Amino acid sequence: MSEPGFRRVLAFDCSGAACSAAVRLDGRVAAERFAAMERGQAEALMPQIAQVMAEAGLDFTALEAIATTVGPGSFTGLRLGLAAARGLALAAARPLLALTSFEALLAGLPVDHSAGRKVAVALDSRRGPVFAQLFDADRAPLGPPVSLEPPEIEGWLPREPVVILADAGAQVPSGRSGSPLYRAAIRAADMTGLAATLGPAAIGRLAPAPLYLRAPDVTPPKRQAAPCS
Repeated sequence: MSEPGFRRVLAFDCSGAACSAAVRLDGRVAAERFAAMERGQAEALMPQIAQVMAEAGLDFTALEAIATTVGPGSFTGLRLGLAAARGLALAAARPLLALTSFEALLAGLPVDHSAGRKVAVALDSRRGPVFAQLFDADRAPLGPPVSLEPPEIEGWLPREPVVILADAGAQVPSGRSGSPLYRAAIRAADMTGLAATLGPAAIGRLAPAPLYLRAPDVTPPKRQAAPCS
């Protein structure tokens, strides 16, 4: 039985320390590519997309939607992923579904790992702070995403036990009583399942623009004083 919503979805992500692409076809993952990498996403993304589309036997015009992450994450990775998604969606005249990196990571957590409990999702910023967002037992956001220094996370977490879901580099409390910690990576295959479930009604719920929780790691060049005459 096919899933409600989208039946043919391409999803990809290069917002963090990995690059992945996947196609979902009639309720199953028809093709997937995943590679952990700190750098090199610009060279890896389009070949991955071409490979999964070829393996799934689909043309871009056969898709019902294209999904990608908007962040938070790497500035370069987010811009790369969004540029690719916008270009493909425009060329194929297909809708673009934007997912946050928190939603994308949470999509891979098995339901029985979080049944009846809130989930705190944490992402490594690669610059010290941790990006975090809290979700309820139904995986709906309980507040906006935040940027926290590692010592602040314990005070941010609810007092009651929660499930903590973090990517590989996020510094989060471990051994917290009743609060299991799971480590995972964003995978495009999980994103296709979320996109299929959300369906057409989710198009436009998030702007296809980068979600930044910190300022860029660049500053304008200092203006040099005019030479004395």
